[in-house]
Amino acid sequence: MPSDTTPFRTAPSGLLLVLSGPSGTGKTSLAQALAQSDPALGHARSVTTRKKPHPGAGEEHYDHVSRDEFLWMVADGDFAQWIHPSCDEYYGTLRTPLERALSAGRDLVFDYRPEEYLNLKRSFPGQTVGVFVMGPSAELMDQRLASRGSENTEERELRHAVTLRDFNFVDEHDYHVVNDEFDHTLETLRAIRRAEKARLCRQQPVLDAYARYAEPTMLRYHPVPSPSSCPPHHEGSIRSS
Repeated sequence: MPSDTTPFRTAPSGLLLVLSGPSGTGKTSLAQALAQSDPALGHARSVTTRKKPHPGAGEEHYDHVSRDEFLWMVADGDFAQWIHPSCDEYYGTLRTPLERALSAGRDLVFDYRPEEYLNLKRSFPGQTVGVFVMGPSAELMDQRLASRGSENTEERELRHAVTLRDFNFVDEHDYHVVNDEFDHTLETLRAIRRAEKARLCRQQPVLDAYARYAEPTMLRYHPVPSPSSCPPHHEGSIRSS
Protein backbone atom coordinates (compact mmCIF):
# COMPACT_ATOMS: atom_id res chain seq x y z
CA MET A 1 0.00 0.00 0.00
CA PRO A 2 1.52 3.36 -1.03
CA SER A 3 1.73 6.29 1.32
CA ASP A 4 -1.37 8.48 1.71
CA THR A 5 0.79 11.38 0.55
CA THR A 6 0.77 9.99 -2.99
CA PRO A 7 -0.03 13.04 -5.17
CA PHE A 8 -3.02 13.07 -7.49
CA ARG A 9 -1.67 15.54 -10.01
CA THR A 10 -3.53 16.45 -13.17
CA ALA A 11 -1.35 16.53 -16.25
CA PRO A 12 -3.86 16.08 -19.07
CA SER A 13 -2.80 15.05 -22.53
CA GLY A 14 -3.02 17.40 -25.50
CA LEU A 15 -6.29 18.22 -27.23
CA LEU A 16 -7.25 19.13 -30.81
CA LEU A 17 -10.23 21.48 -30.46
CA VAL A 18 -11.99 21.95 -33.80
CA LEU A 19 -14.50 24.75 -34.39
CA SER A 20 -16.39 23.41 -37.37
CA GLY A 21 -19.26 24.72 -39.42
CA PRO A 22 -20.32 26.76 -42.45
CA SER A 23 -18.78 30.01 -43.62
CA GLY A 24 -20.10 33.16 -41.96
CA THR A 25 -20.58 31.74 -38.45
CA GLY A 26 -17.58 33.54 -36.93
CA LYS A 27 -15.62 30.37 -36.17
CA THR A 28 -12.34 31.83 -37.46
CA SER A 29 -12.66 34.91 -35.22
CA LEU A 30 -13.54 32.67 -32.27
CA ALA A 31 -10.51 30.40 -32.86
CA GLN A 32 -8.19 33.39 -33.09
CA ALA A 33 -9.66 34.95 -29.93
CA LEU A 34 -9.22 31.69 -28.02
CA ALA A 35 -5.56 31.43 -29.04
CA GLN A 36 -4.84 35.09 -28.29
CA SER A 37 -6.33 34.85 -24.81
CA ASP A 38 -4.29 31.78 -23.80
CA PRO A 39 -0.60 31.48 -24.73
CA ALA A 40 -0.77 27.74 -24.00
CA LEU A 41 -3.28 27.25 -26.82
CA GLY A 42 -1.92 27.17 -30.35
CA HIS A 43 -3.86 28.12 -33.48
CA ALA A 44 -2.99 25.52 -36.11
CA ARG A 45 -1.92 26.78 -39.53
CA SER A 46 -3.13 25.29 -42.79
CA VAL A 47 -1.44 24.77 -46.14
CA THR A 48 -3.34 25.84 -49.26
CA THR A 49 -2.94 26.28 -52.99
CA ARG A 50 -5.39 29.19 -52.86
CA LYS A 51 -4.06 32.38 -54.37
CA LYS A 52 -2.22 34.47 -51.80
CA PRO A 53 -4.19 37.60 -50.91
CA HIS A 54 -2.81 41.07 -51.25
CA PRO A 55 -0.90 42.44 -48.20
CA GLY A 56 -3.15 43.39 -45.31
CA ALA A 57 -6.00 41.13 -46.43
CA GLY A 58 -5.58 38.67 -43.57
CA GLU A 59 -5.24 34.87 -43.86
CA GLU A 60 -2.10 34.89 -41.70
CA HIS A 61 -2.95 31.33 -40.64
CA TYR A 62 -2.33 29.93 -44.15
CA ASP A 63 0.90 28.81 -45.78
CA HIS A 64 0.60 29.13 -49.57
CA VAL A 65 2.18 26.55 -51.89
CA SER A 66 1.80 25.57 -55.53
CA ARG A 67 -0.47 22.75 -56.64
CA ASP A 68 2.51 20.51 -57.47
CA GLU A 69 4.09 21.16 -54.07
CA PHE A 70 0.82 20.26 -52.34
CA LEU A 71 0.42 17.01 -54.26
CA TRP A 72 4.01 16.00 -53.45
CA MET A 73 3.20 16.58 -49.77
CA VAL A 74 0.11 14.39 -50.12
CA ALA A 75 2.19 11.63 -51.71
CA ASP A 76 4.74 11.85 -48.88
CA GLY A 77 2.01 11.49 -46.23
CA ASP A 78 2.75 14.92 -44.73
CA PHE A 79 -0.88 15.80 -43.99
CA ALA A 80 -3.00 14.77 -41.03
CA GLN A 81 -5.95 15.81 -43.16
CA TRP A 82 -6.51 17.46 -46.52
CA ILE A 83 -9.40 18.32 -48.82
CA HIS A 84 -9.89 19.27 -52.47
CA PRO A 85 -13.06 21.42 -52.42
CA SER A 86 -12.72 22.82 -55.95
CA CYS A 87 -10.78 22.15 -59.14
CA ASP A 88 -8.00 24.63 -58.33
CA GLU A 89 -7.94 24.68 -54.51
CA TYR A 90 -6.45 22.30 -51.95
CA TYR A 91 -6.28 22.71 -48.17
CA GLY A 92 -4.38 20.58 -45.66
CA THR A 93 -2.97 20.40 -42.14
CA LEU A 94 0.53 19.10 -41.59
CA ARG A 95 0.86 16.06 -39.34
CA THR A 96 4.23 16.73 -37.66
CA PRO A 97 3.30 19.97 -35.80
CA LEU A 98 0.21 18.24 -34.40
CA GLU A 99 2.17 15.23 -33.19
CA ARG A 100 4.74 17.48 -31.53
CA ALA A 101 2.07 19.52 -29.76
CA LEU A 102 0.22 16.44 -28.50
CA SER A 103 3.40 14.77 -27.25
CA ALA A 104 4.16 17.95 -25.27
CA GLY A 105 0.64 18.02 -23.79
CA ARG A 106 -0.28 21.20 -25.73
CA ASP A 107 -3.72 22.03 -27.09
CA LEU A 108 -4.41 23.32 -30.59
CA VAL A 109 -7.52 25.04 -31.95
CA PHE A 110 -8.70 24.80 -35.57
CA ASP A 111 -11.39 26.50 -37.65
CA TYR A 112 -12.53 23.95 -40.20
CA ARG A 113 -15.27 22.91 -42.53
CA PRO A 114 -17.04 19.74 -41.33
CA GLU A 115 -15.23 17.53 -43.85
CA GLU A 116 -11.86 18.75 -42.56
CA TYR A 117 -12.94 18.00 -38.99
CA LEU A 118 -14.01 14.47 -39.91
CA ASN A 119 -10.74 13.84 -41.74
CA LEU A 120 -8.72 15.03 -38.74
CA LYS A 121 -10.80 12.87 -36.40
CA ARG A 122 -9.87 9.82 -38.48
CA SER A 123 -6.18 10.58 -37.92
CA PHE A 124 -6.49 11.48 -34.22
CA PRO A 125 -9.76 9.90 -32.96
CA GLY A 126 -8.93 10.10 -29.25
CA GLN A 127 -7.59 13.65 -29.24
CA THR A 128 -10.04 15.45 -31.56
CA VAL A 129 -13.08 17.28 -30.14
CA GLY A 130 -15.54 18.84 -32.58
CA VAL A 131 -17.75 21.87 -31.88
CA PHE A 132 -20.28 22.75 -34.58
CA VAL A 133 -20.51 26.56 -34.64
CA MET A 134 -23.70 27.98 -36.12
CA GLY A 135 -24.98 31.49 -36.64
CA PRO A 136 -28.36 32.59 -35.29
CA SER A 137 -29.88 31.84 -38.72
CA ALA A 138 -28.86 30.87 -42.26
CA GLU A 139 -30.12 34.25 -43.48
CA LEU A 140 -27.80 36.12 -41.12
CA MET A 141 -24.83 34.04 -42.30
CA ASP A 142 -25.65 34.97 -45.89
CA GLN A 143 -25.75 38.63 -44.89
CA ARG A 144 -22.33 38.37 -43.22
CA LEU A 145 -20.83 36.82 -46.35
CA ALA A 146 -22.39 39.51 -48.54
CA SER A 147 -20.99 42.26 -46.31
CA ARG A 148 -17.45 41.02 -46.93
CA GLY A 149 -17.72 41.99 -50.58
CA SER A 150 -15.18 39.34 -51.57
CA GLU A 151 -17.59 37.13 -53.56
CA ASN A 152 -20.08 37.67 -56.35
CA THR A 153 -23.72 36.54 -56.24
CA GLU A 154 -23.01 33.17 -57.89
CA GLU A 155 -20.23 32.38 -55.41
CA ARG A 156 -22.44 33.30 -52.46
CA GLU A 157 -25.23 31.09 -53.77
CA LEU A 158 -22.76 28.22 -54.03
CA ARG A 159 -21.63 28.81 -50.44
CA HIS A 160 -25.25 28.80 -49.30
CA ALA A 161 -25.80 25.42 -50.97
CA VAL A 162 -22.65 24.09 -49.30
CA THR A 163 -23.90 25.41 -45.94
CA LEU A 164 -27.09 23.39 -46.25
CA ARG A 165 -24.98 20.31 -47.02
CA ASP A 166 -22.85 20.98 -43.92
CA PHE A 167 -25.97 20.59 -41.78
CA ASN A 168 -25.91 16.87 -42.60
CA PHE A 169 -22.81 16.47 -40.38
CA VAL A 170 -24.02 18.20 -37.21
CA ASP A 171 -24.52 14.93 -35.32
CA GLU A 172 -20.92 13.89 -36.06
CA HIS A 173 -19.72 16.59 -33.64
CA ASP A 174 -19.39 16.49 -29.85
CA TYR A 175 -20.90 19.92 -29.12
CA HIS A 176 -23.08 22.57 -30.74
CA VAL A 177 -22.99 26.32 -30.07
CA VAL A 178 -24.85 29.23 -31.62
CA ASN A 179 -22.63 32.28 -32.05
CA ASP A 180 -25.28 34.90 -31.32
CA GLU A 181 -23.16 36.87 -28.81
CA PHE A 182 -19.41 36.67 -29.32
CA ASP A 183 -18.14 36.99 -25.73
CA HIS A 184 -20.72 34.51 -24.41
CA THR A 185 -19.84 32.03 -27.17
CA LEU A 186 -16.16 32.46 -26.37
CA GLU A 187 -16.75 31.62 -22.71
CA THR A 188 -18.79 28.55 -23.70
CA LEU A 189 -15.86 27.31 -25.80
CA ARG A 190 -13.47 27.87 -22.90
CA ALA A 191 -15.80 25.81 -20.68
CA ILE A 192 -15.90 23.01 -23.26
CA ARG A 193 -12.12 22.92 -23.34
CA ARG A 194 -11.88 22.82 -19.53
CA ALA A 195 -14.39 19.98 -19.36
CA GLU A 196 -12.61 17.98 -22.04
CA LYS A 197 -9.26 18.41 -20.28
CA ALA A 198 -10.83 16.96 -17.11
CA ARG A 199 -11.95 13.74 -18.81
CA LEU A 200 -10.33 10.73 -17.20
CA CYS A 201 -9.22 9.42 -20.58
CA ARG A 202 -6.86 12.43 -20.73
CA GLN A 203 -5.67 12.01 -17.13
CA GLN A 204 -3.27 9.08 -17.30
CA PRO A 205 -1.04 10.32 -14.41
CA VAL A 206 -4.12 10.46 -12.16
CA LEU A 207 -5.20 6.98 -13.21
CA ASP A 208 -1.68 5.70 -12.52
CA ALA A 209 -1.82 7.20 -9.02
CA TYR A 210 -5.12 5.44 -8.24
CA ALA A 211 -3.79 2.20 -9.71
CA ARG A 212 -1.21 2.08 -6.91
CA TYR A 213 -4.07 1.48 -4.46
CA ALA A 214 -5.89 -1.06 -6.59
CA GLU A 215 -6.49 -4.59 -5.31
CA PRO A 216 -8.07 -7.50 -7.17
CA THR A 217 -11.75 -7.56 -6.33
CA MET A 218 -15.13 -8.59 -7.61
CA LEU A 219 -18.41 -6.75 -7.45
CA ARG A 220 -20.62 -8.46 -4.88
CA TYR A 221 -24.30 -9.16 -5.39
CA HIS A 222 -27.01 -11.49 -4.09
CA PRO A 223 -28.01 -13.77 -6.94
CA VAL A 224 -31.69 -14.19 -7.75
CA PRO A 225 -32.67 -17.84 -7.12
CA SER A 226 -34.12 -19.88 -9.92
CA PRO A 227 -37.79 -20.96 -9.60
CA SER A 228 -36.81 -24.61 -8.94
CA SER A 229 -34.75 -23.61 -5.89
CA CYS A 230 -37.54 -21.64 -4.24
CA PRO A 231 -39.33 -23.25 -1.25
CA PRO A 232 -42.69 -24.82 -2.12
CA HIS A 233 -45.73 -22.61 -1.84
CA HIS A 234 -48.34 -24.13 0.51
CA GLU A 235 -51.86 -23.41 -0.47
CA GLY A 236 -54.82 -23.59 1.82
CA SER A 237 -53.64 -21.25 4.53
CA ILE A 238 -57.09 -19.68 4.28
CA ARG A 239 -59.79 -22.30 4.49
CA SER A 240 -63.29 -21.88 3.22
CA SER A 241 -66.00 -22.81 5.69
